[in-house]
This record gives sequence, C-alpha cells and structure tokens, in this order.
Amino acid sequence: MRFILPILAFLSYSNGNPPPQFDQCLSIKGIGLQNFNIFTSPNFPDRYPPNVDCVRVIHSRPQHDVIVKFHHVFQIESTYDKIEAGEECPNDFIEFRDGRYGFSPLIARFCGDRMPKREIRAVSGFLWIRFRSDAMLEYQGFSAEYAIVPSKTGRFNNHECLLEYLNGLDGFIRTKDLMKNLPQNASGTLDCVWRLAVPSNFRIAFYVKEFALKAPNQCAQNFVEVYSGDTSDKPLRRFCGLSANDVFSPSNEMFVRFYLSDVRSLNNTSISALFSSYTRMKNCTQEGLFACGDENCVPKSLACNGRPNCPYGRDERVCSVGQDTIFNFLASGFAPLVSIILIVLIVVSLICFYTIRKNHCALPPL
Repeated sequence: MRFILPILAFLSYSNGNPPPQFDQCLSIKGIGLQNFNIFTSPNFPDRYPPNVDCVRVIHSRPQHDVIVKFHHVFQIESTYDKIEAGEECPNDFIEFRDGRYGFSPLIARFCGDRMPKREIRAVSGFLWIRFRSDAMLEYQGFSAEYAIVPSKTGRFNNHECLLEYLNGLDGFIRTKDLMKNLPQNASGTLDCVWRLAVPSNFRIAFYVKEFALKAPNQCAQNFVEVYSGDTSDKPLRRFCGLSANDVFSPSNEMFVRFYLSDVRSLNNTSISALFSSYTRMKNCTQEGLFACGDENCVPKSLACNGRPNCPYGRDERVCSVGQDTIFNFLASGFAPLVSIILIVLIVVSLICFYTIRKNHCALPPL
C-alpha cells in the first residue's frame, strides 16, 4: 500500500494537474501500512531520505499507558562515540517523550545500529514521537510497534491543561481563564498550553498586553514560552522577567506554554495577550487586506473591531464618524493617487496666489 500514493501523484501530474506535495512522514503516522499499530522510518525497508522531520502523537485511553517495541532492524546514523546516546544524538534520531509536546519529559532518544532494549512507556496518556534526519548519511531506519496497555499503577492519567483557539482570526488568552478549570484546593505544579491556529494563508502575531509574574526573574518558578508551528524546536521566545515583548510567528499555528512551580502562585499572576492573523506583502489592498504599514497586512474584518490587530494599532485609528467610508477609501488603490493630486493642487494654488499678489502690488498708482 505504501506505493499507491506516489503512483496516484504521478497519474495526477500526467493529466495536467500540478503534482501534490508528498508527505514523507506517512509511515511514521502508520498510514499505508498493514497494521495501524506499526510505524516505520520513511521508505523502510529502504534507506530513509535526508532532511526529514516527522512528529506523531499517540493518545491512550484513561488508566492506560503506551508502550513501544522495535522489530527486525534498527539502523540510524550514530554519533560515532555512543550507540544509544540519549540526549546526545545530534544527527539522525528517533525520540520519545511522555506527553503531547516536544517539551514533555524525555523518555529516550536513540541512534546507532543496536536494537534499543530499554522499555519505552508513556504514562501521561500521550506519547510524542519524533524522527529526524540531517543532510548526510542515510541508513535503513527502523520498524516499531506500539500498544495500549493497562497502567501499572492503575491511576488515572494526569489532568491535561490545554486551551485551544482554532477557528478564528484573532482572540485573547488570559491566565485568569485557567482558574475556572482548577479544583478549589489545587496544589503542585501548573503546566498549561494554549494552542492557537489561524487560516493557513496567514501567520500569527502575539501582542502581550499585560505581563506580571508572581516571581519575576525566577525562571525555574514561572515562565512563558512561545513556539511556532509545533513544539519540536526551541521556543521563539521565553519570558520570565518583568516584561514580555510581542512575538511574530512565521507559521499559522502557535503554542504558548505557561508554567508555575506552585499553582497557588496563579492568584498573584496576571498575563493577557492578543493573538491576531497577519501576513506580509507589498500591496495589501490589491489582495483585499488592510495595510498596517511596513508591508504588514491583516484581514479587513479585523479593522475597527475594538482590538489593535496591526503592530501600531493603525487599524483602530480610522474608526471615527464615517469609519466605513474612511476605511474603504484607505483600503482602496486610489488613496495614493488622490493624495498626490491634492498635493499638486495645493502647490499650484499657492503659486497662483503668490503671482496674483505680486502683480497686484506692482501696479502703478492712478
């Protein structure tokens, strides 16, 4: 079945349609394999391709864990000094984390040519899997199988703190919203994530409106991290001081992580931020968008909505009496032309006025 998708892509291209972008991560996701519980490196049993970065998250049932076992072959470019190098595989690797994100607790990271023997078990209810290859030295890869098994402890998986905003052009996130879902006598740490997504033809701007931590400059006790796209790589920004700056993501998806070492500190913490759709182009108005300046554009529907979606709030400064007329004029392509004509008329009027006055003063007395 793994060969069907490339054949369909070829047939589509031969009929005059543009070739679709082939997803090299399908086998990591278990797509196209005989058993959905099996996942392999791309192209297995052939060599995996270079420059691949695949992520998959497996979700278990309540009171169940996820375990993984490797079969047959394990060949991934090594670090040349250790076979199972844990955190030290800098080139190609397969990585497992106990949670939904790339910052969840690390279970193991493997590379080399020896079959991993240690147990791979996620007890949080989620198993995060990442396979990455660099530009050099590809090998045969691996084949593995996962299973959902009863929890060893029999306890329920930890409550996940996740808030998702996936269907709008903009919105607010606030720490005070977290209090609504917490038990009255909650204790321990707090690790919450906001997942933000806007339409795929836009990016996300993250405007921090209020930022007050219980323990500023104590980064082990409280911080905010902003990730672009997914959480595979390091965060775009990490804030744990007295203030936080705006963040502009190159992706249409963003993850914002908020951590407290003591959940009771939430009462003395206040963070709010506006996320907004935006894109960058030279001629915003030709695409039916509102021009913020500096080649930043936002959807027209965000102008005059009571929230500053442009970097400097330009979309809210034209919202006085007759705002629809003003906005439509500014958003049209005629605004620059009309401005030039007005300037020329003013200059011509001043020249004529000066000329008439000069001639009037030069007339001889009667």
